[in-house]
Amino acid sequence: MYFSETLRYPSGSLSFASAPGASPFSPEVRDFLSHVRARPQDFKELLLTVIFHPEPMSSATKVTIGKGQPMLLLDAGVIHNLDPPGAFLDKLRRIANNNLKKEIEAELKLRNDIYATAGEVAMRMSPRSLHPLLLDASMTGPFPILLSELGRRSVEKILPPPLVERLRRSVASDAHFTNLGKFLRRYGEVLQGKDPAFKALVEQERAKQRQQELEQEKRREQEKERTQRRPRRR
Repeated sequence: MYFSETLRYPSGSLSFASAPGASPFSPEVRDFLSHVRARPQDFKELLLTVIFHPEPMSSATKVTIGKGQPMLLLDAGVIHNLDPPGAFLDKLRRIANNNLKKEIEAELKLRNDIYATAGEVAMRMSPRSLHPLLLDASMTGPFPILLSELGRRSVEKILPPPLVERLRRSVASDAHFTNLGKFLRRYGEVLQGKDPAFKALVEQERAKQRQQELEQEKRREQEKERTQRRPRRR
């Protein structure tokens, strides 16, 4: 059995209590799950993303539930009251584990190869090459969409071409890009504790970023004041 990391998903005001023993899902969601269970091969991207993405509801994967248009899982969660989404994701994981064993093994091997190779390449890189890569990672926020973008723009710098091609061809590529971005961000955090020069570089970049934010805020305030001082036309 394979599990992805614990999902952090904000609770909202759309939850409704269900009677004991009743399904927590709407008829549309139950029908969707029935289709996935009947034809799991048609839903590989969804099922493998749920297994391997650190936060599946924030992934780039889209689903079509009911008669609506394809939408991101996060939007589907809001519209179809999947709050919290744990029960829905668990249903999908069980379907994946029961029907996609070979595919899961292949994606697991790919993920392990990505981690192992990225770690080996990073250890061989000179500070001149490694520091800019990890500085970018250290300045990237922890949100899945940002981590996915980080993985995409970093992949050719940290992985050999054959492995890059395997990653891009994967049906769960967004999950792997997100995990790669998360790996690089964590690597940067660890390196700051071991490499004073890199830590100073990160602190310098953060100070520069804060200064830019202050200057932008100052310009907004000045523009607001100028707007308020302009005479109104009669």
